[in-house]
This record gives sequence, structure tokens and C-alpha cells, in this order.
Amino acid sequence: MNGKDVLKSIEKEKLIVIFRGIPTEGAANVAKALADGGVKFIEITYNHRKDSPEKYFEEQMLAVKAAVGDRVCMGAGTVLTVGQVELAHRLGAGYIVSPNTNEAVIKRTKELDMVSIPGAMTPTEIVYARDCGADIVKLYIVDDVNDVKYLMGPLGHIPMQATCNVSLDTIPQFLQAGIKAFGTRAFLTNDLIENKDYQEIENRARKHVEMIKMNS
Repeated sequence: MNGKDVLKSIEKEKLIVIFRGIPTEGAANVAKALADGGVKFIEITYNHRKDSPEKYFEEQMLAVKAAVGDRVCMGAGTVLTVGQVELAHRLGAGYIVSPNTNEAVIKRTKELDMVSIPGAMTPTEIVYARDCGADIVKLYIVDDVNDVKYLMGPLGHIPMQATCNVSLDTIPQFLQAGIKAFGTRAFLTNDLIENKDYQEIENRARKHVEMIKMNS
């Protein structure tokens, strides 16, 4: 998909599952469980604690792509450099997510026809991210729905993604407040991954997908 189509699909599906801290040997099975649960977007994150975040990212991307193919649109998360944008593009990512706003990262993302989702906290940062070319601004860190309501007053014209405190209970509240998308790993708990409980991962994924559909 081109960037325009990816953005339209994100706006429709709204749920991006963050693939962080997943052992590479279990990545394929976790990704398949998410896809079976109806997840259409998976964000593979760069792990900057690794000696080579790029090598780790590539291993994860290839494992997940082999498992789910075109059933899921892949993206890259915790992207901090232009080089990481370019690697993600070569590996087939359709969108770039960052915890911060970096004009060069956003510019290169758009040049490569990918969706840009940088992170911001304050109104100044949110507007700056949008001015730099962000398609959606990731609220990082804003986890109270009232905070979102206050931001939406003057800035409701800017599409925003909730990343913190996303759950079955809060999804309806965030949607009502004006949130356009979600990025979450909350239901993908470490115990499920360690115990290889892929059926429960699928079940939880499906519940989140259904909750979003019910309240959209």
C-alpha cells in the first residue's frame, strides 16, 4: 500500500499493536496470534539497548513478515534516525512511529511515502510535529482522558494517537474524546509470551479489535 492507503486503513482500523520485548524465536507465533485475532497493524520497535538496534529490528521484521505476510501492515517504532527510517522502508514498513518529534525523520518518512507518527506531549510539541508533516501525532505521554479532552479543544483538527493507558475500559472514553488511533502493548503481557499462550493472545487481540469497532 502507498502512504495514503496506509493512513486511511489506520484511521479505519485504529489499532496498532506494539511489538516490543518479544523474543525473536517467538515472534512468528505471537504475530500469527495477533493476526488471527484481527489485528491489521504491528509496530516492530528498534531496541536501543541492544548493541545493534538495526540488526535486532531486521530479525524481528523478517520473522513477523514470514509468519503473517500481507495479512498485517508492518511498521517501525522507536525510530530515532533517518537511517532507521530507510532500513524500515527497505524491509517493507508502511509507517514510522517515534517517541519524539525529529523533523529530519518526519521529512524522510514522507519522502519515502510512509505514514509519519511522531511523539509529542505539550501543545507546542503537537503543533510542531504536525507542521513538520506528521500524519498522526502520538501523545507521549498523556494517559488521562481528561488531558486529551483539554488538548482537543484547541487542537482537535490534528489527528492524535493514544499510546499509554489503553485498555478495554479506556478505549471508548478515548474515542469519545476524539482520539483517532491507538498504539498499545498492554494486553500483550510478558506472562502470556513466556508461557506461549498464543490462544489467549489471540482472544485478547480480538476483544480490543471488537471494542474499537463497537465504539467507532
